[in-house]
Order: sequence, then structure tokens, then C-alpha cells
Amino acid sequence: MWEPGEYLVIDWAQAAPGLFLFCAVLAFSRWRFVRFATNERASTTLALIAETMAAAGGVPARVLADRMACLKGGVVANVVVPTPDYVRLAGHYGFAPDFCHASDPQSKGVVERLCGYAQDDLAVPLLTEAAVTGKPITLRDANAAAEAWCTEVNAANHSEICAIPDERLVVERDLLQPLPSLRLQIGAPSVRRKVDRLSCIRYGSARYSVPMRLIGTTVTVVVDHDALCLLEPATGVIVAEHELVAPGGVDTRRALRRPEAGTQPRAAPEDHRRETVLRPR
Repeated sequence: MWEPGEYLVIDWAQAAPGLFLFCAVLAFSRWRFVRFATNERASTTLALIAETMAAAGGVPARVLADRMACLKGGVVANVVVPTPDYVRLAGHYGFAPDFCHASDPQSKGVVERLCGYAQDDLAVPLLTEAAVTGKPITLRDANAAAEAWCTEVNAANHSEICAIPDERLVVERDLLQPLPSLRLQIGAPSVRRKVDRLSCIRYGSARYSVPMRLIGTTVTVVVDHDALCLLEPATGVIVAEHELVAPGGVDTRRALRRPEAGTQPRAAPEDHRRETVLRPR
């Protein structure tokens, strides 16, 4: 039996090549949270854990995860040691990181069922419709659909507990810890760089190209593991994206063109919500 306020169980599932589903469920109330992402990086996972707790309105005592590489710092005597970033998130929110035992599918069956349900009932219809109509769907649109889907399933009777998750959440929320007053900075802190006359900025002793219209201005640099994003500080619009290169290297391959007149520029939300176009394969 799951105790109220005790466990949030999380897992990743693949919806399509290059497209993933982050699934989380409060074990007692069976309240579900699902979002799409284009990667399973640590920063994406940590940001989605924080978003899950904000949506639930509180912090459980423990977060139970599979032995996913992005959260696992190592294994000592068959005990998983969380990464420093995960420990920092857990300390900020006040929950204990917990990991499933090896070869023990029962410990996370509650979220694996959600993964299968979300794949079949959310991802497949969404991507099939996009394929039939020939209309590409952005990550923002996909997550809007995921949010609407969660609202629907959390308001319906759950077959296992014979109760409505939203109603059980009202009871469970009283036993959740309060959210911290400040949201934790996830990922490396941003820095600013001036664009030189060659339409490049320097970062980590390497050079990265920026659209020529920004020569002489300052851009914000955000790094997430092997990806580097350049933003306009005033608008938060991503103007270029690059892969990190070795010191002394130059990357000019992935600079983005300026948005055409009348189009909506791409803002820079958190990593998992980038305005990526999802095309069914």
C-alpha cells in the first residue's frame, strides 16, 4: 500500500525517434503528470521534476526513479548514489532521492503503466493525426496536448483505486511538504558575451557564430551539457544554437537566421520546451 504524501514515481518513455515522454505519478492518489521532451538529459529531467511538484502543489517525501543514467552518479554495494545536481535539487525541495532495486519491476510498475497509457492514448493519436494531416506539430503544441490529456485523465475514475485522482490529490496535498519560495537554478548559470566583428562570440576558448545583425551587441550564453544556446537578453529569443566544441575550435554550422517579418520569434523557455518541430517518421 502506498502512503499519502510518500512517493512520486518518475520514468521516461519513447514516443517516437527523438521524442520522449516524461511520466510522473503520485503513488497514493494516482495523480498523473506527463510532458513531451526532445531529450532525456539531466537538466531536462530535473526541470520536469520541479515542474511536476509545482503542478501538484507540494513536495512528496521521496521521489522514486529507475536507475536512469542522468540521475545516477554511481553504484556502491548495489546502492545507487545520486548525482550532485540531483542531490542539490532534492535538498532544495526537501525530498529524498530513491531508486528502484535492480531487476525489480514491481517497484515502479505504477509509473510503467502510466508510460504505456500515455504512449497509446496520447502520443500515438497525436502523432498519427499530424502524419495524416501533414501538419508538423511543435513541442509547445505537443505539451499543450499533454497538459489537456492530464487534466482529462486526472478527472476520471481510476480503475485500480476506484477513485478520481484529482479528488484524492486534495487529501494527499495536505500531507505534501510546501514548495520552496524560490525555484532552483537548474543547469549552468548563464553568462554574457559581446559579438565581435566576425559575427562570433568566444566561450570556453572556442568561437561560435551569431547572426550578423547582432554584431557589436551582447548576447546571453546558456550551456546545457553538450549544447550551447545564444539568446538576445532583452527578448529571451534564441538566435543561435551550437554543439560545444573543443578549445580553439569554431562552430558556424547551426546559427539561426533572423525571423522573417510577420513571424513570431522563438522565445527561450526551459530546455525541454524548446520550439522544436516534431515530424512523424
